[in-house]
Amino acid sequence: MSKIPDHKPIKDLFESLLGRDVTIATQQEKVVPTARRACCVGTYMDAHEVTKALVAADLELSARAGAALGLVPSIGADTAIENKELPAALYDNFYEVLNIFSSLFFDDATGANLKLKTVYQPGMILPREAAMQMRGLGKREDFTLHVDGYGTGSLGIVIPF
Repeated sequence: MSKIPDHKPIKDLFESLLGRDVTIATQQEKVVPTARRACCVGTYMDAHEVTKALVAADLELSARAGAALGLVPSIGADTAIENKELPAALYDNFYEVLNIFSSLFFDDATGANLKLKTVYQPGMILPREAAMQMRGLGKREDFTLHVDGYGTGSLGIVIPF
């Protein structure tokens, strides 16, 4: 079974990709997509195409990290959040963040990294299995990340049983 990465590798990954200082803290509120909370959700698979991890980022983090990666001014992220919609350029950038995030997950059976399988855009309805895994049993940790110059958002990591 894969494990949830520690704070430092997550912080280091975001700082290295975004070229910005990032602070990270554990939060109690679960990051789960709902009708009122748009999230970008990435699913990660092993070599047998079995989902072994899910990462959900709220619209705030998706937009802010996507903007920072693409050197889009923070107003671009703020506008996306206000409109409750992640523009294609910010989505593409955040997709890359989730893709590189796979380097933090390992398949214990093979020692290989998990691979990003699918990214669901904010507002998309998750397939039943992914939705159940986001809400179901398993290991989970949720974080608040603050990207310097862009703002704060939330990230949830789930390792389903």
